[in-house]
Amino acid sequence: MFKLTEEQLGKAKEIALSNRRKKNCGDCYDRGYIGVTEENLLILCPKCVDLDKSMVDWKEYVAEVPELKEQFQDLFEEVDENIEEELTKINRAMRRKNK
Repeated sequence: MFKLTEEQLGKAKEIALSNRRKKNCGDCYDRGYIGVTEENLLILCPKCVDLDKSMVDWKEYVAEVPELKEQFQDLFEEVDENIEEELTKINRAMRRKNK
């Protein structure tokens, strides 16, 4: 089983804290996360953390660390599907505009 190192977990905690929207939260006690899984992954607080922004920051960090990128390949595959879908929408819109 893959487990984040303490350094990587520390970076995840930094990302959670930097993306908090509220100053005070009774759910996460102002940490930005509710708990930690067996793999040392954070369970972000949905009440006070911008989950989308946190995911973008996490993906950027993972892309820089080869061992993490290997473990979290599915994050990048999902991005490819979303990009393909967006390009399809843009192409359709351009075709309609040119008619």
